[in-house]
Amino acid sequence: MRVHLARRAVRGATVGLGAAALAASGALVPLGAVAAEPGQQITLMGFNDFHGALGGASALACQVETVRAESETSFLFSAGDNVGGSAFESAVQNDEPTIDVLNALGVDASAIGNHEYDQGQDDLFDRIEPRTDFPDLAANVYDAEGNRVHDAYKIVERDGVKVAVIGAVTTKTVGKVSPAAIEGLDFGDPVDAVNDVVDELEAEGVEYDAAIALYHEGASGNGEPGAAPSNSDPIFDRIVSETDPEVDAIFNGDSHRTYAYEAAVPGQDGETRPIIQTGASAANLGTVTLERGAGDDTDWDVVTAPELRPTDAECTTSTDVTEDVTSIAKTAIDEAAVVGAEPVGSLTGDITTSWDDTKASYVDGVRTASAPIENQATTKGDNRTRHSAAGNMLADSMKWYLEDSGKAGENEVIGWMNPGGIRAELWNAESPTGEGDGVITYAEANNMVPFGNTLNSGEVTGAQFLQMLEEQWNRDDSGAFLAFSVSENIEYAYDSSAPLDERVFDVRVNGDPIDPDATYTIVTASFLFEGGDGMETLASAENVQDAGVLDRDAFTEYLRANPELEPDYSQRQIDVQFVEGDDENSSALRLSGLESQSLGAPEITSVTVDAGEYGTFEAPYGSTEPAAEAEEPVTMAAEGGLAAEVTLTDLYCVPTDTPESTVVPVTITAVPETGTEIVFDTVVEITGGTPEGCDDDGSTTPPPGDDDEDDTSPPPGGGGDQGSDDQGSDDQSSDDQGSDDQGSGDQGSDDQGSGDQGSDDQGTSTGGSAGAGTSTGVGSSTAGDPVGGAPTTADGRSDLARTGTNAGILAAIAGALTLTGAGAIALRHRIGRR
Repeated sequence: MRVHLARRAVRGATVGLGAAALAASGALVPLGAVAAEPGQQITLMGFNDFHGALGGASALACQVETVRAESETSFLFSAGDNVGGSAFESAVQNDEPTIDVLNALGVDASAIGNHEYDQGQDDLFDRIEPRTDFPDLAANVYDAEGNRVHDAYKIVERDGVKVAVIGAVTTKTVGKVSPAAIEGLDFGDPVDAVNDVVDELEAEGVEYDAAIALYHEGASGNGEPGAAPSNSDPIFDRIVSETDPEVDAIFNGDSHRTYAYEAAVPGQDGETRPIIQTGASAANLGTVTLERGAGDDTDWDVVTAPELRPTDAECTTSTDVTEDVTSIAKTAIDEAAVVGAEPVGSLTGDITTSWDDTKASYVDGVRTASAPIENQATTKGDNRTRHSAAGNMLADSMKWYLEDSGKAGENEVIGWMNPGGIRAELWNAESPTGEGDGVITYAEANNMVPFGNTLNSGEVTGAQFLQMLEEQWNRDDSGAFLAFSVSENIEYAYDSSAPLDERVFDVRVNGDPIDPDATYTIVTASFLFEGGDGMETLASAENVQDAGVLDRDAFTEYLRANPELEPDYSQRQIDVQFVEGDDENSSALRLSGLESQSLGAPEITSVTVDAGEYGTFEAPYGSTEPAAEAEEPVTMAAEGGLAAEVTLTDLYCVPTDTPESTVVPVTITAVPETGTEIVFDTVVEITGGTPEGCDDDGSTTPPPGDDDEDDTSPPPGGGGDQGSDDQGSDDQSSDDQGSDDQGSGDQGSDDQGSGDQGSDDQGTSTGGSAGAGTSTGVGSSTAGDPVGGAPTTADGRSDLARTGTNAGILAAIAGALTLTGAGAIALRHRIGRR
């Protein structure tokens, strides 16, 4: 039993102050209403993130009406994002049909979502709110004077039961919406705001029987039926554990996740309350039935567990409501079909967002959806923490448009695509409109980028672009990663275990190291130049210009000019960490993020690190666990993700006259090949004497992994191999690594030579003893300036895998060595000066 003494004291009382407050908020409770009776039941229904999904409206209405027919008393709520980011049928008509559908559906109240601000606060105040027949609620949005700008709550009454409905919108709105659209608004803490409203209801003597919180905010992961979701977002933990106990049920939104379970009520042992989120785009209807306690118990207990009802389940209920909703949706879809049926391009395979393991798996070596695709317009993977084929294509399309239109100027152009802007997939299979396999229609192109942002360009320095890459990791406490896609001329390497703003350590533009001082042109959606999606650095870009075209229209022009598009499964970035090997005479490269999660992508099976004359090393690519010693997950592949740990051994003969700091080109290849090619520089530290079995010139021991059994083959390393045509002065000498290409101050002898990274600093601690002989140490991103501690190799790892990646000069070889970070750290210094 949950005891609500404060609320029980005001129930049944009509207080003048409460009535006046309600009148002011537009939520006046009728005087003399009958309170809920003991044993009375109410069914709460909810959905979230409808996003103009008119194609699913009829099925949603059928489920709603079925529940209403089964229930004694029921209420229907939305947790926000009813409009915006909408399917083509709704977007092309400014979401007017969607509002009409929700009115016909009989929604009792809705939280305001971030997408309700897409066209600006004036559009929300002057068009959306007046058009809805239900209240739009946000208790945590304030003006410059600290006053709420929206209704905070509404009292909804049915069959004598009064429900106080409180709404709140995510604070992430400031990063998801153009700053110009929400200028002057402050988005406060949603939990604090909901709790403030509960206190105000009590203080003002407002009558209600049950309280419901609609948070347009939710967990970061899904949950099995009846179980809590996986989560890494602290705000969801607070919603569950700190929302006032007076709140009897919580509906979530925004994160497009699915869960329906009961969570403990804070401060009340043994008591629970339902927490529900239904996914997005009318995929599910959330329901829970509560019963009022008997006698003095005014609590509402769960009598029918919270559940999600899939809207694609068979449903035959027919009422006036289902007929009205179906008619409105059909009319809108038919009108939009005339415009949307125009073909604008073609493709040879699905081009999709990333589908995580809850939605897809590798079947016979190919990334495959776990369930059949029933509704092409509303079904997508939407794993925004992974780069995707869809993101690659859209970033390329922006770069292409700016250059093709003659607006690129003299700078190198970089396409930049935010994952939240990708709202649908491009399907190869024929859609219900019947245009044929492989045809892309205007409607399908619009569904992918429906926001109607203008395409803008602006200038940043190389150092600023590096910081933009760093800002993929959120600045807030969650540190969540948002995978922005880059155009095909960009590749980069990063270490996700390093400290914030020190993770990206090598960026290449057309294969060459980025110049921190050079100017590059970024082309992307306009709202990112205003600081949207956390792009603080991009907001300071120079010479920002409107390209004079909507992102959707630039995309359709790209599709027309590039028929028979093929999905690009390449990863233009790689997560690299330098970890200890299996024994004292080895080092390892931990490589992750090489596989594509887009549908149709090949399954990566192994990774090969080819060090040329120094040897070839291979490891499987597959499931792995984070290092046991790590306080937090240390890679983007942590917690059951995919990675390879490629061990580099000391079984080489290296001539004694090999320079102490030697750059070795290393190629990472993943199988099957997907087009990934990542290149970065590091330096090998050569220490010790000649190993047993090797001559001083290193001529007797062949490199491991070499199939050639000829013991007289040329030695790895040495003046002959590091100084001639293959590895000589033209390719790897001080000229290439010291002056023009890398700068003598940054990669030349001063920074990488014996004084800074040579035997004094790196030699004795990394080289073997008398038995080890000459050995090499891998430049790493480990403890020390400025990278932070590297993890040790995970215990018991299994099934480690391979990709299809040439990831060029990675590291260099052999040696068990204490990892000290020569090359990687020096390079971080070089590109990190800003």
